[in-house]
Amino acid sequence: MNLDAAYIKDLQIFLAVVDANGIANAQAILNKDASTISRAIGSLETRLGLKLCERGRQGFRLTQEGEVLVDETIKLFSSFRTFEHRIERMGGKGVGRLVIGIIDNLITDTNCSLDRAIGQISNHFHGQIHIDVIVKNPYDLEKYLLDKRIDIALGIFENRHDSIFYTSLYQERDFLYCSPDNPVGQLVTAGAPQADIVNSLKSQKFAARTFFNETDIQDAGFQVLGELSFTSNLEAIAFMLLSGQFVGFLPAHYAQRYVDSGRLVPILADSISRASTIELAHRQGEENSRKIISTALKIIKAI
Repeated sequence: MNLDAAYIKDLQIFLAVVDANGIANAQAILNKDASTISRAIGSLETRLGLKLCERGRQGFRLTQEGEVLVDETIKLFSSFRTFEHRIERMGGKGVGRLVIGIIDNLITDTNCSLDRAIGQISNHFHGQIHIDVIVKNPYDLEKYLLDKRIDIALGIFENRHDSIFYTSLYQERDFLYCSPDNPVGQLVTAGAPQADIVNSLKSQKFAARTFFNETDIQDAGFQVLGELSFTSNLEAIAFMLLSGQFVGFLPAHYAQRYVDSGRLVPILADSISRASTIELAHRQGEENSRKIISTALKIIKAI
């Protein structure tokens, strides 16, 4: 089988569609229209003689053959990255590439200086390096590290993989917020006693990031009796809180804009909060074998 450039491109498009869970979702990621993406998948199916997925009005679903191709494509691209890394270590040309993965909305965190780090990394290599930044949830960041689809990750990691090394960078503080239209928000703005606010909290619907759990919420000082909704995206949580129907934790740096505009109010900030550790993660051993990784890690840690 001839593994030419067109074949590789079609595989990249196919994998992006799988990651995005559908052609419509992949359009913005690939910067391609739906018909172009569909043609690429069709071309891949014709080349392989396999039906890879069901796509259309009924949604997107991989066939069994498609699931196998996903696994093999990830292995293939991982081998490409291994090849690049080995050539990089020999000082060869065309190897200046660094892919950084981050959780969403770090940009409003003044403790995160990734922007300055990217500038310093680029300057260190005299601009002869291509840097990509992608946004994923913590689970996907670790998976992408293991698959060699990214080189470095910044996020909140609750699990630990033996093949990944984690370095603590700083603490992110989360406080509990709600809309002033929420019953709890009305009590807060009215200056109600703490006991009344805590009692009202128990029956509220709660929105939290997926790496929280009920224990985290209980450790914050109260028991939630209402509905619990989990999502990995801060913007999704913000929408839920702004609706007036939910209370939930948000990082202080992210929530501040909504507090300043009067759209959210902090709830008992002196007694209810949660600290999360922002960590820097990379594959074990690469800090010693790849100059790009060792330099990037040193710069990010120093800033």
